[in-house]
Amino acid sequence: MPSALSTSRSLRPWALLVAAACLLAALVALAAPGAADSAPLRVIVLGQTPQAPPPSCPGKTVNEVPVIPCLVEGHVTGFQVSANGVAKPYEAPFEGKVVAWSVTLSSPSTKETKTTSDEVGFFNEFLGSPSQARISILRTVGKSNPPKYKLVRQGPTETLNSFFGSTPIFVLDHPLVVLKGQIVALTVPTWAPMFAVETSPEDKWRGSRYKDQSHCTSKEDIKNGRPQQAIGSVRAYGCFYSEARLLYTATLVKKP
Repeated sequence: MPSALSTSRSLRPWALLVAAACLLAALVALAAPGAADSAPLRVIVLGQTPQAPPPSCPGKTVNEVPVIPCLVEGHVTGFQVSANGVAKPYEAPFEGKVVAWSVTLSSPSTKETKTTSDEVGFFNEFLGSPSQARISILRTVGKSNPPKYKLVRQGPTETLNSFFGSTPIFVLDHPLVVLKGQIVALTVPTWAPMFAVETSPEDKWRGSRYKDQSHCTSKEDIKNGRPQQAIGSVRAYGCFYSEARLLYTATLVKKP
């Protein structure tokens, strides 16, 4: 079952990011001055798949009765183990630098009507305000079940509210070094509407909330969850979810 916090609202179709080559080149030029010398750059977008589901929200209410929920994620650091059949979509295939990242955001409702409720107000009260996210670099520690990860680097926290209903791209002033095999995760200190549910069984993700699967899905589990934000800390990622997607990407570059 996918993890999520709900205000009883619905899914809405949304167009996802398709990164054009020219845009990636521009991002690299901005984030890595001097990169345009003799050797060409290798650029890949971690987390990008041929198909991606739309994010949840706003929800659907009929005659003030919730019908389909608006679902978001909060208080967690997480990453896809598989996405649209692609295994390890956020694992770096080579040493490089993350120069930018993006997140596909839905548009939670802000008004109380017969067909909507103040979803933003609910999430602000339950998980904290404003809506925020940041990119994180994780290294696998040993072999254990559940697996453990060390936080080695992270980007600045971005406030998302003004970007709801769009797919913003955040260019890093200081690109993050990523070694081969390390994982680019998404950290959500408060909450973020970048979550898709009831997706393919091949969509699986892992979260930092607890050491075992018994405390991963209830509202209280989510509220009491802890994103991994202390550099050098080691955490067990005991929460494992399926049929759900965290909708973010990271642009990784390597200069031969």
